[in-house]
Amino acid sequence: MNATRVAQITESLKGLGTQANVLYSNQEIIDKLIELQSALAKGVFEKTHAEFLRDQEVMTHFETLAQKYGLDKSDTYLRFKENMRELGYTIGTFIKGKNGERITKKALKLLSYDKGVKILFNVSLEDEDSQAEYDAIVLTPYGLFVVEVKNWYGNVTITPAGVLVRDRMDHVTYDLIGRMNIKEALLREYLGDLFPKQNFNILVFADERTEVVDQYHRIPFCVGSGVTNEIRTYAKMGAILTEEQIAQISECIMAHHKEQKTLCTVRCDEIIEDYAFLMAQIEAHASAEENGAQVDVIEDEIPASTASTEQESGIRVVAYPKHKSRFRRFLNRIDWEVVGHVAGFVAVAIPGVITAAGGYRR
Repeated sequence: MNATRVAQITESLKGLGTQANVLYSNQEIIDKLIELQSALAKGVFEKTHAEFLRDQEVMTHFETLAQKYGLDKSDTYLRFKENMRELGYTIGTFIKGKNGERITKKALKLLSYDKGVKILFNVSLEDEDSQAEYDAIVLTPYGLFVVEVKNWYGNVTITPAGVLVRDRMDHVTYDLIGRMNIKEALLREYLGDLFPKQNFNILVFADERTEVVDQYHRIPFCVGSGVTNEIRTYAKMGAILTEEQIAQISECIMAHHKEQKTLCTVRCDEIIEDYAFLMAQIEAHASAEENGAQVDVIEDEIPASTASTEQESGIRVVAYPKHKSRFRRFLNRIDWEVVGHVAGFVAVAIPGVITAAGGYRR
């Protein structure tokens, strides 16, 4: 394993993933992270000839290899593992949100056929003080509905203060009433006199397995596809908006819509750097095994990312026949400075002991 191989692997992954200082849409983050994840998996499974593990996740196999070759306790591997965990979590979170939106669109599809109804999905509004993303805004003759979607499952509590709490080990919380107030304020700001007197918030849990304990009792909620029926119950209040007014409200909202982009917190550059370094080590070990030799890779304190040559990178690779490997590894682990001090002590102490013993005999 040498710096040239590390550079080759790094170059093959160049441009993949997100950059720390670039803003992305949610879909762009998903696409770029999945692209990087797929490239890493392909490299692991192809370069290590692990056909029997092709159906497993990249980190499952990578951890097996790291343990096999004694790399799993290194700082590089531990950092790589943590960054990969963050990558997987981020992908899962964004995809889960997208799935919740898809479920809600499906649930609202029937309502979209009602006369005079218009539905706006994934709207983003902002001013100099605040910003909000709307999963859905439903405009009907009998009022405006802001639909908030949560793709949570399990037991959920809406506290008396209007805070959502997911009753699981992660204990995720969401300031529901705070966020809904911001959304209403932005709509009032941009719609002005067009903002209808009959306006409502509805909370939707996309996963039908969700069980909700409502201690707030001020925002109606439904689970799964019940949102259409929930909104239709308000029709009995009577029509207050004409089709022309609904069209005006829709046009005004979309005129102020601004696609939201954000920074991605996943450290893709570190992932690529550490992956290249670890893969080069794994390949060196695998190659040595095929040739009947044992490889010891010594990782010094100098980071590989600051190196321009193999010597500067602090990487030293030693390959030798297996029957010599245990003894060589034993020698490498010895603290020779300590041995030197012990040897010096012995050289001084033993002659003194012998002299004393001789004097005692006399």
